[in-house]
Amino acid sequence: MTHKDTELVEKAKEILKKHRQEFQENYGVDQIGVGYKITGGKVTDKVALIFYVKNKKKKDDLSSNKIPEEVEGIPTDVVAVPEGFRPR
Repeated sequence: MTHKDTELVEKAKEILKKHRQEFQENYGVDQIGVGYKITGGKVTDKVALIFYVKNKKKKDDLSSNKIPEEVEGIPTDVVAVPEGFRPR
Protein backbone atom coordinates (compact mmCIF):
# COMPACT_ATOMS: atom_id res chain seq x y z
CA MET A 1 0.00 0.00 0.00
CA THR A 2 1.41 3.38 -0.97
CA HIS A 3 1.57 6.41 1.30
CA LYS A 4 -1.25 7.97 -0.74
CA ASP A 5 -3.40 4.83 -0.25
CA THR A 6 -2.75 4.96 3.50
CA GLU A 7 -3.95 8.57 3.58
CA LEU A 8 -7.05 7.68 1.53
CA VAL A 9 -7.85 4.74 3.83
CA GLU A 10 -7.62 7.01 6.87
CA LYS A 11 -9.82 9.61 5.16
CA ALA A 12 -12.36 6.90 4.24
CA LYS A 13 -12.38 5.63 7.84
CA GLU A 14 -13.09 9.15 9.13
CA ILE A 15 -15.93 9.60 6.60
CA LEU A 16 -17.38 6.26 7.63
CA LYS A 17 -17.14 7.13 11.31
CA LYS A 18 -18.84 10.47 10.68
CA HIS A 19 -21.64 9.17 8.43
CA ARG A 20 -22.18 5.49 9.44
CA GLN A 21 -25.59 6.01 11.07
CA GLU A 22 -26.79 8.23 8.21
CA PHE A 23 -25.68 5.64 5.64
CA GLN A 24 -27.42 2.78 7.43
CA GLU A 25 -30.65 4.73 7.95
CA ASN A 26 -30.85 6.29 4.48
CA TYR A 27 -29.52 3.55 2.23
CA GLY A 28 -30.65 0.31 3.90
CA VAL A 29 -27.20 -1.25 3.91
CA ASP A 30 -26.29 -4.22 6.10
CA GLN A 31 -22.61 -3.36 6.62
CA ILE A 32 -20.18 -0.69 5.50
CA GLY A 33 -16.42 -0.92 5.30
CA VAL A 34 -13.32 0.45 3.62
CA GLY A 35 -11.57 -1.47 0.86
CA TYR A 36 -10.73 -1.40 -2.83
CA LYS A 37 -13.41 -0.80 -5.45
CA ILE A 38 -14.32 -3.73 -7.68
CA THR A 39 -15.09 -2.92 -11.32
CA GLY A 40 -15.99 -5.53 -13.90
CA GLY A 41 -15.30 -8.29 -11.39
CA LYS A 42 -11.73 -7.12 -10.78
CA VAL A 43 -10.28 -5.36 -7.76
CA THR A 44 -8.98 -1.91 -8.67
CA ASP A 45 -6.42 0.25 -6.89
CA LYS A 46 -9.11 2.78 -5.84
CA VAL A 47 -9.77 3.03 -2.10
CA ALA A 48 -13.54 3.05 -1.60
CA LEU A 49 -16.35 2.95 0.92
CA ILE A 50 -17.87 -0.51 0.46
CA PHE A 51 -21.63 -0.80 1.06
CA TYR A 52 -22.82 -4.39 1.62
CA VAL A 53 -26.46 -5.09 0.73
CA LYS A 54 -28.59 -8.24 0.47
CA ASN A 55 -29.79 -7.43 -3.04
CA LYS A 56 -28.01 -5.15 -5.48
CA LYS A 57 -30.46 -3.13 -7.57
CA LYS A 58 -30.05 -2.18 -11.19
CA LYS A 59 -29.39 1.52 -11.79
CA ASP A 60 -32.83 1.93 -13.39
CA ASP A 61 -34.52 0.55 -10.25
CA LEU A 62 -32.83 2.90 -7.80
CA SER A 63 -34.87 5.49 -5.97
CA SER A 64 -33.74 9.04 -5.29
CA ASN A 65 -32.34 7.67 -2.04
CA LYS A 66 -29.58 5.72 -3.79
CA ILE A 67 -26.05 5.31 -2.53
CA PRO A 68 -23.95 8.15 -3.96
CA GLU A 69 -21.12 7.34 -6.37
CA GLU A 70 -18.71 9.11 -4.02
CA VAL A 71 -18.70 10.69 -0.57
CA GLU A 72 -16.35 13.57 0.17
CA GLY A 73 -14.11 12.53 -2.73
CA ILE A 74 -13.97 8.82 -1.84
CA PRO A 75 -15.68 6.50 -4.37
CA THR A 76 -18.28 4.00 -3.21
CA ASP A 77 -18.90 0.41 -4.19
CA VAL A 78 -21.99 -1.73 -3.59
CA VAL A 79 -21.46 -5.44 -2.95
CA ALA A 80 -24.33 -7.93 -2.76
CA VAL A 81 -24.25 -10.43 0.09
CA PRO A 82 -27.54 -12.31 -0.50
CA GLU A 83 -27.10 -14.63 2.49
CA GLY A 84 -26.15 -11.74 4.78
CA PHE A 85 -23.29 -11.84 7.26
CA ARG A 86 -23.02 -14.89 9.49
CA PRO A 87 -20.38 -15.91 12.01
CA ARG A 88 -18.00 -18.60 10.82
